[in-house]
Amino acid sequence: MGEPRRAQTEQGSQPQPDPSLQELLLGCVLDAINDGILVVDASGALIFSNPAARRILPITEAAIPLDHWPAVYGLHGSDGVTLLEPDQLPVARALRGEAVEGAEIFVGHGDLAEGRWISVRAMPIAEPKGAAVMILHDVTEARRAQETLRQERDWASTIIDTVGSLVVVLDREGRIVNFNRACELLTGYCFEEVIGRRVWELFLLPEEATEVRAVFERLREGLFPSQHENHWVTRTGERRLIMWSNTALVDRTGQVEYVIGTGIDVTERRLLEQQLRQAQKMEALGRLAGGMVHDFNNLLTIISGYAQMLADGLAPGDPLRDQTGEILKAAGTAAELTRRLLTFSRKQPSQTRLVDLNALIEGMEKMLRRLLGEDIELVTVLSPELGKVRADPVHMEQVLMNLVVNSREAMPKGGRIVVETARVNLDDDYARAHLDARVGPHVMLAVSDTGHGMQPEVLRQVFDPFFTTKEKGTGLGLSTVYGIVRQHGGRVTVYSEPGLGTTFKVYLPAVEEAAELAEEPGVPEAVGEGAGTILVAEDQPELRRMIVEMLNRAGYSVLSASNADEAVRLCREYPGAVDLLLTDVVMPRMSGQELAARLIGLRPGLRVLYMSGYTDKAIVKNGILKQEAPFLEKPFTKQALLAKVREVLGHAAGPPGAA
Repeated sequence: MGEPRRAQTEQGSQPQPDPSLQELLLGCVLDAINDGILVVDASGALIFSNPAARRILPITEAAIPLDHWPAVYGLHGSDGVTLLEPDQLPVARALRGEAVEGAEIFVGHGDLAEGRWISVRAMPIAEPKGAAVMILHDVTEARRAQETLRQERDWASTIIDTVGSLVVVLDREGRIVNFNRACELLTGYCFEEVIGRRVWELFLLPEEATEVRAVFERLREGLFPSQHENHWVTRTGERRLIMWSNTALVDRTGQVEYVIGTGIDVTERRLLEQQLRQAQKMEALGRLAGGMVHDFNNLLTIISGYAQMLADGLAPGDPLRDQTGEILKAAGTAAELTRRLLTFSRKQPSQTRLVDLNALIEGMEKMLRRLLGEDIELVTVLSPELGKVRADPVHMEQVLMNLVVNSREAMPKGGRIVVETARVNLDDDYARAHLDARVGPHVMLAVSDTGHGMQPEVLRQVFDPFFTTKEKGTGLGLSTVYGIVRQHGGRVTVYSEPGLGTTFKVYLPAVEEAAELAEEPGVPEAVGEGAGTILVAEDQPELRRMIVEMLNRAGYSVLSASNADEAVRLCREYPGAVDLLLTDVVMPRMSGQELAARLIGLRPGLRVLYMSGYTDKAIVKNGILKQEAPFLEKPFTKQALLAKVREVLGHAAGPPGAA
């Protein structure tokens, strides 16, 4: 009897829960959930609120009209400041039949830190008829967490934008996700223009893009940190050299999520380093040139001296006189070459005075036009308020001549050369960008041409001595310009592009005050027979023999010493008077000045004449000789030697041998 009853129960419908139990369960659920639930009738009167709703809203038991809710409960819009209009309440919109999803309101009468942010859903319901329900979800903590995160991001972005370094962040595909203010200032692009674009498609030179992508791939594989350099091309087409330090951010799985590059613009630094290396190279070449010239001048003195003595011994009609004349002419040309080398090495003295470059250019203009020929137009643009510079006018003529000749060589089919002067003021920015540049007023001399221009590799060597792109020439023209300008405390720069011509600019310090420099007397001619005994101290035997022969032929008695020790011995042993010591300034073991001091101690009346391949100004400047010491510069002619000897022996003022 029991089994059929059970079967009937299983096959029949399930027993329905007791309605009172359903209401009880529903009430428990509504009381337990954290979301607030409000129900209003068609008139807007509140008919139900669960505990969560009463925590979220300061709901009172009093019946408050719907249009008073914003003021009573402090309901603000999504900005958290402006009170909601009654008809914009989510529940009011639901009573009009509109479903509202995810609207955010701010609840509170104080500041934003004290109120609550509520996410609201509202919808109309059928029963009770015309009523509406509103579900409230407290999102205050989430909102504050988002705000904190936003502030942290803003704070980090502010710091990144404040630093002077470039900061760029790339995702795993190489797309830009962050681009700081320094990057914007450098490139001319704003953040919105570059976000999402790949850096090698936007800023890099094609020849460098492959290498940068390889660096990025290594970083993406976890090989970091790293450093590299590459150029960025700005919006205007300018190339800037950037030194990058790279790292990466990884996620919780250890996979690289972002690649971060921090860069420094080293364009000017590299330029200054190149200028420094160039200056050091030029200084080293200058020292080498000075040492070479000293020895070369000894050889030139021998060549010209013996050639002159040969010419003196030939009859007026002898055909050998023409040949010896050619030897003397070649020796003179070689002597001019050594003077150029000394000018480059800044060991050649300058006979300076106040010079008006405008007047100098006008004085040379006719000669320059003849030199250039009819196929080249010479244009002069001279500033009327130029001022003067303190310079050697001969050297300035050489600077102008060399620059004009260089421009002519760059225009084999003709063209135009513009010689321009201007008064400029070099500021601190220029001084920082150019080594050794002086700040203040300068006179500028510019020579521009419409020639073929120079390639970058030629431009880097343009002032190097013996460097030339021409089939003939010494390559000393522009290096001489460099040496003269630097010797005068100025600067010379060059700008050139292939096919667009070249411009050289010379900057010399301007001088305001007027001054006159006394002219130095010329070298007197040697006449008549010499008398007296001369001790010659010279370590180079060929030169020593030639000097001895010249002096002997002029009637002097000569003692010859190959070094200082021998000169001291001869001075002690020679029984007669010794009237003059003719000594080289630089000798092994003992200098000429030290030798003179020792011999004057032995013979107080001894006079001294120094000779050297270096100039007297260079020797005095280096502290080797005193300013008033008699000096003969090599290479010298027989006439110059004999004239200087007579001058020193006949000079009555001052103590003998003063040095």
